[in-house]
Amino acid sequence: MRLKSIQLKQIIIGLFVVILLATGTEGLGRPFGPELFCRAYPDSPSCKGTQLSCAYCHQVVPPELNPFGASIKSEYTQANEVFDNNEQVFRDVTRNLLSQDSDSDGFSNQLEIEQGTLPGFKASVPQSNRCQSNATSGENEYYKLCQYDSDYAYKKIWNVVCGEPPSWDEFTSFKKLAPDSKLVALKQQLEKCLETEHWIGKDGVVWEIGHYKIRPVGSVKSGEDESVIGLVDYYDDYNIFVYSQIAGHDARDVLLADYGVKREKQSDRTIYTRLTPVRLDDGIVMQPEYRAGLLTSFWTLGFYLNYTAVARVLVAQAFNGFLGISLATLQGLGTVDPAESHFEDYDDKGVTKPQCAECHRTIDPMTYPFRNYNGLTGSTQVLAGKNAEGLKDIKRLGDQSNLTPLSYSKTRMEYLASKYPKIEQMPEEGYVLGQKVANLREWASVVANSDQFAAQTVKDYWKVLMGHEPLAYEQEEFERAWKNLKTVHQYNINGMLAELIMTEAFGVP
Repeated sequence: MRLKSIQLKQIIIGLFVVILLATGTEGLGRPFGPELFCRAYPDSPSCKGTQLSCAYCHQVVPPELNPFGASIKSEYTQANEVFDNNEQVFRDVTRNLLSQDSDSDGFSNQLEIEQGTLPGFKASVPQSNRCQSNATSGENEYYKLCQYDSDYAYKKIWNVVCGEPPSWDEFTSFKKLAPDSKLVALKQQLEKCLETEHWIGKDGVVWEIGHYKIRPVGSVKSGEDESVIGLVDYYDDYNIFVYSQIAGHDARDVLLADYGVKREKQSDRTIYTRLTPVRLDDGIVMQPEYRAGLLTSFWTLGFYLNYTAVARVLVAQAFNGFLGISLATLQGLGTVDPAESHFEDYDDKGVTKPQCAECHRTIDPMTYPFRNYNGLTGSTQVLAGKNAEGLKDIKRLGDQSNLTPLSYSKTRMEYLASKYPKIEQMPEEGYVLGQKVANLREWASVVANSDQFAAQTVKDYWKVLMGHEPLAYEQEEFERAWKNLKTVHQYNINGMLAELIMTEAFGVP
């Protein structure tokens, strides 16, 4: 009875999100709108390292327009133009709006576009850098004002990264250093703090960053810290995530890893060890050659794919967790030619209806590369966890011709065809972030190498170090940081953090 109730709970959650994504109304915003805006205004922070939200022109979600969206509609009407994917027309029509203040918040639309705030919401306003307008900046008995304060940064590194303040002797010794020596000492202290349990241990800072990417459900936890009804151990996901973020490892492995990670305590210190990719032996059921980091983990396939035929829920969670893009509010939709993507209603959800197709012609092609990745279809024994009887013998699992849960299985579509007659026609190739991909490994590579992934990764740590998301006047430092993560630091989080602690956003009181 308990097992059935948990399964029902999972199915209800899955159906809720599917309905959210699959339901539409007449007059929805056009998916090409954000792309069109960013082609016209590419320098807006709202278009750099992220996807423009529909809230730029709509009241949270389409179709209702906010004041800025209504202004655009009015300008198109007056110009006798049709709102379509024409960049020059959009730029000409919206030029007259730049000097206006659509949401009456005291800031022009042009300034809000330049600052990355929402010109249609009064509560979203550009933040000013008080130091630039403060002629009395200087020093007080505690801090240097409106300039980088090494002493302030030193204490901040201790408190945020180490999780405790420095001792009085440590702080006074630091204060005596010469200015250049202080900058060296700051990075040395950061390196020490990045090895502490507060940062890398179970329930540490990095572990907590993984929460919204993994979204654990304690009621079904098995293994360590097992719940009353233990079904799945998602700590395996946390282990891979933390490993990818520490010790100079490649942060992209959170989506690209073909390996599992072992976590253990040695002398009160947490050690993460990368395991050789051997099916089952490393705790992962998926064949190594088809693995894609957390996208193909036991938890992701078991909870977010579950028994469903098309991986809409899984893709929505991946976009939200790793790119900071909410498909549920129609953010991140673009234009994909249905003829190229072979967009069809393969699982009879009504997604080709005009009011639904506006969004699903983009959403669904993102799910196609998950075609042969099996969740729980074919067996309920797998719910007992990776030690279930059906998962103990590699020979019994067989190859991709077997309908094995949590594996790459080409017979999955055949199994589902009795319920969804057209499902076998669904291709494995698809589109993600505007690029065509042949399979999930390519899908993961496009996402992991995208500007959006780098920007969201830096934003995760920015919020930890600064205590808030990047402010409008901090966008230059933020943009430089995520671009350098891709190039200078080669996705080494520790290197990126060493850069962040030297920014004005971190070191200016």
